[in-house]
Amino acid sequence: MKILILSDNHSRRINDFDFLKYDYIIHCGDYGDSLDIINNKNIIYVKGNCDSYGEKEVLIDINDKKYLITHGDLYGVKYDYLRLELKALSSNVDIVLFGHTHRQTYFKDKGKIFINPGSYQEDEYVEIEDNKIKFMIGKTIKKVYEM
Repeated sequence: MKILILSDNHSRRINDFDFLKYDYIIHCGDYGDSLDIINNKNIIYVKGNCDSYGEKEVLIDINDKKYLITHGDLYGVKYDYLRLELKALSSNVDIVLFGHTHRQTYFKDKGKIFINPGSYQEDEYVEIEDNKIKFMIGKTIKKVYEM
C-alpha cells in the first residue's frame, strides 16, 4: 500500500507525479490551479482556505486505520494544535492529515498520529509505504517515521 499526501501547492500544478504508482492520493487543501487534475485522477481532497470547492473535512478508512483529512485553518493550526487534537479524539481517528502551515510536521498525541506534508509549492510532500512515513523534498527523503 502506497499513499501520496500533498498540500498547499497553490499556483504550482501537481502534474509532476506518476499517480499510477500510488494506491491513494490525498490532498489537504489549497490545491489552487490543480482542481482539474484532482478531479481527473480521483484524488481524495479537502477545501483549503484559498479554495472554492470541496468538503472542509473528510473521514476515510485505509488499511484498518481511520484518517481525518482537513486543511487545518478551522482549527487554528498556525498557532497551536489543541483544537485539532481535540477533534482527533472526538472523531476517534488514528491519523490526522492537515496542511495550512506550509511546514512539514509529524507528532503523536494520545495514540494519534498527526502529519502535515508541508507545501508542495516548495516541493514538500509525504509518502506512506510499508508502515513508514517518508517526508520528502523533491526526490530526497528528509525524515522517516514509523507508523
